[in-house]
This record gives sequence, structure tokens and C-alpha cells, in this order.
Amino acid sequence: MCKKFKLIGLLMLLTIFLLPVKAYVCFADEAKTIEEAFKNGKIKGTIGSYFEYTDKEVADSDYGWATGYLTLKYETQKWNRLSMGARFFVHGQLYSHHDNGTSDPFQSDIETKCTLPELYLSYGFAENSGVTVGRWNHKKVSHIDDAQSEGAYVFLKEIPNLEFIAGVMTRFAEIDYDDGEDFGRTNDHQDLNSEDTFGSDSKPYLFFIESKYKPLDMLTFNPYVMYQDGYAGVYGLDADIKYKPEHSGVTYGGRLDYYHVSADIAGKSDSDDFAVSPYIIKGPLTVTGGFAQFDDGNSLNKPEWLRDYLVGELDQDKSYGRSGCEVYFGKVKYKIGKFWAHFAYGDYNYNYTSSKGDRSQECELQFGYKLTENIDANLRLFDVQYDNVDEKDYQKVETRIRFKF
Repeated sequence: MCKKFKLIGLLMLLTIFLLPVKAYVCFADEAKTIEEAFKNGKIKGTIGSYFEYTDKEVADSDYGWATGYLTLKYETQKWNRLSMGARFFVHGQLYSHHDNGTSDPFQSDIETKCTLPELYLSYGFAENSGVTVGRWNHKKVSHIDDAQSEGAYVFLKEIPNLEFIAGVMTRFAEIDYDDGEDFGRTNDHQDLNSEDTFGSDSKPYLFFIESKYKPLDMLTFNPYVMYQDGYAGVYGLDADIKYKPEHSGVTYGGRLDYYHVSADIAGKSDSDDFAVSPYIIKGPLTVTGGFAQFDDGNSLNKPEWLRDYLVGELDQDKSYGRSGCEVYFGKVKYKIGKFWAHFAYGDYNYNYTSSKGDRSQECELQFGYKLTENIDANLRLFDVQYDNVDEKDYQKVETRIRFKF
């Protein structure tokens, strides 16, 4: 495996040096001095409020909490192709309640009230390509779980319809409006040097390589590789096809998501997991259906750092990746003007476990409204039911309102 990554590294270097000469141009918006780069930097942010309440079937265990939050991001203007960015996030408790009074639900989700989810340095060695080092938001960069990574990556986007991203990550975190899981948090399964989570023979870093290729307007491929020595490797491919017959006003499409997990940790075996999701779009209406399947036995269906994206239409994912799990799911979304709503349903069937039974169903009803260009509001309602296990069902409500500037 190490030889493979050495070869990939050489190919990356060759790709960089073989980029067309015309790509090496001066950036028109570059600052002439460091002082000018900082003065002309851009600030954007969000002020918001989030509330959630969970009604559990088990007696005296309902809980809820609310937060007021502020996030600010600052990024300098480029200077000699260099730029720096930082994002600040702070939570303030508005409400916290638990029926039996044994724990603080706000503190359970917001482990760190004040943190820096992003702090990075970027260098652009070509017009649309560069290197980023530090902490960054990886939602559009990789298949890494949660939202933030710590490490470095290089991106190449000089060839039309082709993107290439490769990097290394040592820690990841979820720092947003409903989570304060900071880097180095108490639950250390997000720190790759945790031997308890990743095994005593694992290395404290994850390599990832992704490519997005669009050979046709209607077809997109996203192959990727993720590898943590001594723990697991993932080799995946996402494919999306769209077709809109002329004058029909209807778009037909489908996604195929597949990955193979090569398990290196003791007690776990390899797995092959996939999802198929056809969809139809007509005017304000989008209808999606789908089926996902995970391997049986002691297979490693979801490494800790892999995003649980095969059933992306569902939010709670309490039974995602369980042994022998098969999921049927669907979603209907309607959007008109500043208002949108959707209903999603998922049916998970899996091998029996003492904690989650052998089946669960999830329903979600969500509404969103954009009051102004800068203000929007959101309401989500959940109902989760379990079969052949007692006192696991729950209902949940979430609300969020935010002002972006």
C-alpha cells in the first residue's frame, strides 16, 4: 500500500509540473504588500439560534437544549499567491433541560463553546490549483466524516471537467450550529492517534485522493481512495447521471454509490457496500427513491472517518452500516419561491442487536423559509421507531433561525 501512495505522490508532482504554462499567470486581484492583503481581507459570518427537544419512549428521559451562536470567517487577499483564513465559532447556552436531571444536554452536544474550526494557509501555484495546510472545511473536498479536518491537501483544477484532490488528515471534528465536537475532544475517535478506536498497529494519519470527472453534461464520476495504515482502506466510486428530454420539462436521473472497505484492524473483515438512488425533477418537485445494502457478519461497513453518505436523504442514521443492513428510503421535496418542504422516510432491516432490535423506521418532515436575502428559518420533525426492542423509540423537533452577513 505504501508503494501505491509513493507512486500517487510522484504522479501528483508530475501533474503539477506538466500543467499548461498559461496556467502560471499573475492573479489580477493580488495585493502588492502583506499589509494590503490583510486590509483588503473579507469577513463574513452568521448569527443564529438553534433549539432541539427529544421526546423518548423510556420514562423520565426527555431532554432539550438551545443555543445562540456566532461564527465569523476572515480571509486575506492573495499576496504572492498566498492567502490565510480563519473562522471563529462561539456558542451561548439559552436553555437546557433533562427530565431526570442527571446530565446537561447542552454540554453533551456543545463540548467546546468557543473554538477555531478553520485556520489555514493556502498557496495557489496555478490559476485554479493550490495547496492548503491547517484546519479547513472538507464537506466539498472529501468523503471524510463530519465537517472539519486538520492536515493538508492539494487541489488541481486546470483541466476542464476534471478535478483532482489529494491530502492527509490527522484529526477531524464537527463544529457548527448543533455540534461543538472540537479537535482533541473527549470522545477521541476523531483523533487518529487513538489506539482504542483505530487499533494499536494503526498510524495517526489518513491519506485521501479524490477525482471528479464529467465526460458528458449528463454524467459525473467521483472515484476516491482513503487509507489509514493499520486500520482500513476505502476504495469508492460515486456516479451520477441526468437526462432531460428536450421540451419535456422533466429531468430523470440516478446515483450509484459504491465502496469497498479493506479492513486492517483485528476482529473485522472486508466489506462491499452500495446504494442506488433514482430521482425525478419536475418544476418545484423532486422525488427520490433508493436502496442501500451493507455487508453481513463482522465486516467493517463504516470506518470511523468515512462519511455515512450512502443514505444521504436521511438525517438520524441510527442504524446506518449495521451488520447485514438493508435500507429502503425515499424523499419528496417541494420548493416554490422562498419556501421549501420535504418528507423523507427510511426503513432499515439488519441482524438483531440487543441495543437496536432488528429493524428501525425513520420519518422526517422539514420546512424552510427565506425571510430575506440574509435571514432564513428552518423546522425539522423526526419520528424514529425500533422493532423487537423496548423503549428505544423517540420523536424530535429542531428549529433554527439565522442571519448571514
